[in-house]
Amino acid sequence: MRGFIEELKYRNVVRVAVAYVVVGWLIAQVADLVVDAFNLPDSFLQMIIVLLVLGFPIAAVLAWAFELTPDGVKRASDLPDDAPRDPRSGRILNRITIITLIVAVAWLGWDKLQRPGMPPAADSVVAIADKSIAVLPFADFSPGGDHAWFADGLTDEILNALARIRDLRVASRTSSFAYRDSDQDARGIAAELDVAHILEGSVRRAGDRIRVTAQLIRASDDAHLWSETFDADSDDSIEIQERIAFEIASILDTAMDPAEVRRMVAAGTESIAAWEAYVRLRELFYLTIDEFDSRGKNVEMLELYREIVAQDPEFGDAHLLFAEAVNSWLSPANVASAPPGMSSDALVELLQTTTADAARYARNEDDRLGAEILRARLRLRLVDLVELTHERLQYHPGSREVWSAHLTALTIASRFDEAAAFVRRIQEHDFGNDDQVGVLATDVARVDIDAGLDMVATMLGKTSPVPADLYQAHRILLIAGRTGEARQVAERYIDATTNPNWSFLVNLRQACAEGRIEDAEGYYASFDFSSFDPANNNIEWLALKTLGRVEEADELLRPLDRPEWHIRLAELLSYTHFDPAPYPNLVARLEEQGIMRYEITPMSFACQR
Repeated sequence: MRGFIEELKYRNVVRVAVAYVVVGWLIAQVADLVVDAFNLPDSFLQMIIVLLVLGFPIAAVLAWAFELTPDGVKRASDLPDDAPRDPRSGRILNRITIITLIVAVAWLGWDKLQRPGMPPAADSVVAIADKSIAVLPFADFSPGGDHAWFADGLTDEILNALARIRDLRVASRTSSFAYRDSDQDARGIAAELDVAHILEGSVRRAGDRIRVTAQLIRASDDAHLWSETFDADSDDSIEIQERIAFEIASILDTAMDPAEVRRMVAAGTESIAAWEAYVRLRELFYLTIDEFDSRGKNVEMLELYREIVAQDPEFGDAHLLFAEAVNSWLSPANVASAPPGMSSDALVELLQTTTADAARYARNEDDRLGAEILRARLRLRLVDLVELTHERLQYHPGSREVWSAHLTALTIASRFDEAAAFVRRIQEHDFGNDDQVGVLATDVARVDIDAGLDMVATMLGKTSPVPADLYQAHRILLIAGRTGEARQVAERYIDATTNPNWSFLVNLRQACAEGRIEDAEGYYASFDFSSFDPANNNIEWLALKTLGRVEEADELLRPLDRPEWHIRLAELLSYTHFDPAPYPNLVARLEEQGIMRYEITPMSFACQR
């Protein structure tokens, strides 16, 4: 009697298994090509793979049960135990395996050289290090010059779609839009933004007709890799931005599956009216991010959102964008800018509704994660927040906002060991010459002050640092005890900013750090807090903490110790000097999630009483 292994070999089960795996792999590759070529749903490929997996044990069982003999196929059980094996079956299986392997090798070689729908490799294959791009704001060449909003919206759609491609580094909107109307050539802009390619274009809209021109430039030699002009009706504007993003992704030979690229660049609505209102909404949102007292624009944003919902209530992107806007209105820096008649409680309720709709109608996993992150923050689900922000990194590997969100989630969840490890990853990561990295630098400094100071040096080394970066640099320098350097940065910030809230805090902090308690108290006494909602006054809390008036600060925020307002108290957990002990309901919710607050670190630059 033969052993089990010998029996498997005798009955050609091993040969059949090897041949099946090789042939199955080739079938899967062909199916993948068919899916891309005919734009079939992913379920088709999934069905093929499932059938192949289910077929494997069937093939093995058949190989065990039947034998090819000179007299034809017979049951193995009908053959004498010592019957010699017919060599023909083994030779046939060997030939099948060898031929399939040759085809597989040829397939892989061809795929390396040329992919369907892409130019030959000699013309288009770009090294991973060179897969970087900046999308400059498209110029408005409309007769009336009144469609800049449409041109910016088109630019944003293309930029956002490209930013979702995992192995493509895309310069931030802030960085790219800084070169609006710039006379600098593409090579110079690319050098300053640390990218290999520049996408630029123009929009001309007259009546119902639009013309969009786009061109991709390789900065190293100023070569035009691709250019195209699109003439269409305004109803085709969604299709145009989708086509441009897809063409660029293809030319740069990104790792993303073409079908996935198409899904990523889809506009999310078939209503042109809804999409154009969304473009206007997004433009206003960007304008108000750093603008103090933007009440008028925020009223318009609310009206545009209602118009979008009326046109397409399932437009997930619009729900998500407006949810982010409402969240910003709840920030202490913007409480004076919320639409009239909307209290903080009303804003919280609106945020709950919009985040739920954003999650319900998300058009892809990235958008769903964005909505769920907002919902986790709103509901103080900090463990979920850590997991969600980490998961979203795969969709935005080059986004400093997403990296900062994950680091913040780790710190407010008191997972400082993980935060320290993540900071090391941040130090090794290339964000390019991005603007507004100050928030990320501050998050880093809370975990590793030396790493934060390194980022400060980079920020201050720029020709014209944005005010937001100067604000954060000032705070980091004070934490590090470098008061003299902080004073210089404070002066630069005061000259550059128009936001009285942050100017007040910068002056107050600097005065306390220098021991000028009377000056600090004077800043506090002269500042008008009347525009702030009493239930959302983190600015005054920060001021009182800086002044060393800790008990007053704690008392100020006691009204926030209720579930619907824990989203604001949770933000303060990122401050190492925040003590949750005065807020028993908050402590109880943290303990439910296994989150224990470590030793509180006093504010290093606070006034000494």
